[in-house]
Amino acid sequence: MRAGVLTPATLVMRLSAAPAGIFRLPGGRLADGQPADVTVIDPEVSWTCDVAAFRSRSRNSPFAGRPLRGRATLTIVGGKVVHSPERHEIP
Repeated sequence: MRAGVLTPATLVMRLSAAPAGIFRLPGGRLADGQPADVTVIDPEVSWTCDVAAFRSRSRNSPFAGRPLRGRATLTIVGGKVVHSPERHEIP
């Protein structure tokens, strides 16, 4: 882990449980009988932000063209894979 960077536990809490709590949403945690919406992040992957590759119509990003470290490698929503390196389209 790099100095000055959030711990994995703090990052997960700040990006999931905390926002769900603020907006009083049922998600933000893994629990029996609840949807397993999960994003797996590889903190060591290096990449460059290419706004032309965004799925959104918006091309605004303060990170455009900048080298970055850490990237989502797998996203599961409702128990189904919706993003992975092998899968580039959401069903």
